[in-house]
Amino acid sequence: MYSFPIVLLSTVLCALPSYAVESLTLQPFSTKPFSTDGRWMTNADGVNLTYAGVNWPGHGETMVPEGLGKMSVADMVTKIKSTGMNAIRLTWAVQMVDDILDKQSDGQLGTTFVAALGEKNGTEVLNAVLDKNKSFTKETTRLEVFDAIALECARQGIYVHLDNHVSKAGWCCKKDDGNAWFGDEFFDTKKWERALGFMADHGKTWPSFVSMALRNELRPASGSPNVEVNWDTWYGNMTAGAEAIHKANPDLLIFFSGLYYDTQLRPIFNDGGFRDIDFDPSKLAYKNKIVLEVHDYDLDETNCTNKRAKLTKNSFAALGPISPDVKTVYPLVMSEWGFSQSPEQYAAPFAACLGKFLPEQRVGWMIWVLTGSYYIREGEQGKDEPWGLLDSSGTKWRCLECITKGIMPMIQNTLGVERPVATA
Repeated sequence: MYSFPIVLLSTVLCALPSYAVESLTLQPFSTKPFSTDGRWMTNADGVNLTYAGVNWPGHGETMVPEGLGKMSVADMVTKIKSTGMNAIRLTWAVQMVDDILDKQSDGQLGTTFVAALGEKNGTEVLNAVLDKNKSFTKETTRLEVFDAIALECARQGIYVHLDNHVSKAGWCCKKDDGNAWFGDEFFDTKKWERALGFMADHGKTWPSFVSMALRNELRPASGSPNVEVNWDTWYGNMTAGAEAIHKANPDLLIFFSGLYYDTQLRPIFNDGGFRDIDFDPSKLAYKNKIVLEVHDYDLDETNCTNKRAKLTKNSFAALGPISPDVKTVYPLVMSEWGFSQSPEQYAAPFAACLGKFLPEQRVGWMIWVLTGSYYIREGEQGKDEPWGLLDSSGTKWRCLECITKGIMPMIQNTLGVERPVATA
């Protein structure tokens, strides 16, 4: 069990030179381990935990978390903290662990950028990363970068949630990318289970690491027509993955995603989609560690009443109460949602609806995405990310109005605390 110190307000103010703080209520880190109690995630003292956070991608071709050539790890975490967020969803690829265990190579920064970007561009990005992060060297490994992020998050009071995004490193998610479903071209389930256990064990040294997801956006695999998508296959593989995590690190909460790009969870809490399986979490060793996660990118639904009804039917009913339609109650987190960062989009029906609905439901969330560009995405180096909270410079908010009038009020309403006010 860990206990984290209260961060003094004066310390935080000194760490936020670009921001004016209106009235910030700082919370101490909660005691570990975390468990579930009905629809809630709770700490060791029985106090509820709700995430309000952001996705930080680390599953791309370089397998290095994005944006570190634009800002240091410390400055990136400070930027997150300045909004009032309390969590990151840090994504990773099985390939990174395969390299460590099968090739005895963790991919030093001096070679990994060149391998992904070529000699000239890779060297330029490497030098930018080293310039911004003085503690890194060419010999720093990819996993050591993850360590640095996790430890800085602990220092600044940010929870770390690990998400296995893909097996083969690269952009996600398509039906034909080889990462779609168990047994797909690159989705070796035994290596996936091994990698989950490895990362769960490695993360024991991270003080604010409290939860871990099994797999991002399971979906039909068009490149593997003989791989059948069904809930029984889901159950067998997901419980095996969960066992690997729990055996390696029994303190962790374990996030279960559903089917069809993580939009369908109903059979998990309704027990209505299994043919030969009785999904009874009370029989599992990690019965008090299961959290469900859902994604929503349905920007075409402009009627908020309809959106709420769809989300409730397919996922949010898991929050309870118990009824003939809800066999088991679980905590739920919307681990991905987002929109193109512009004043028009944050005020549009999609963002406006979720901005009210999620806090009303007291449900945690992580918005996609933190960084404003990628080292490389789908073959394009330095590709801009319009959905990034940061702009392509990697240092400023892409849409300050979206942050101050949309996301920060949502954080405050989710966590029930007053918030800082961003000025740049």
